[in-house]
Amino acid sequence: MRVAKDWLSALNAMNGRLRIASAVLALFFCFWSATSTAEVPTAELAKKTEQLKQDIVNLNRELMKLEEDVLYPLDTQVVIFLGVDENAPFTLESVELLIDKKFATSYLYSDREIQALKRGGVQRLHVGNLTTGGHNIQAVFNGRGADNKFFRSTAKASFSKQAGAKYLELRVEPRPGQPMQPTFRIQELR
Repeated sequence: MRVAKDWLSALNAMNGRLRIASAVLALFFCFWSATSTAEVPTAELAKKTEQLKQDIVNLNRELMKLEEDVLYPLDTQVVIFLGVDENAPFTLESVELLIDKKFATSYLYSDREIQALKRGGVQRLHVGNLTTGGHNIQAVFNGRGADNKFFRSTAKASFSKQAGAKYLELRVEPRPGQPMQPTFRIQELR
């Protein structure tokens, strides 16, 4: 636990340094452009501005990647995705996720997000850390069925976490043999 706190402290310090560096670059750019605009052609100034913007974007991307690596190391990482079959007779409104009977996350969907999921999109619903060993997952799906009536359905599963990342998918599909009834599954991804 102490190592995680040390990493988090280092990450926070790096984040602060990145903000300071961005502010210094912005101030430098403002000072530089104010004093040298007459000497530098506009095209060159625009090119240098774009390069500075790109450098800041790249630094931010690297910082976010480092933050994810520190907070969710691969040995303890669990990632849960959600997918909806395009023919599912169910309009998803929200989902609630519990891992080992503890609240993990919930999500409320917009019409646009539901359409993206039905067109084959997959949502990364949750990223977290788990110890090795046995675990339970429970997902509560809220939405409207084919008859446009609201209902809730729960899917449960047990899984074993080993060293390395673990990937699970929550899936909403039509029930085999009963295409007007949805089924809710939790499956392990390889």
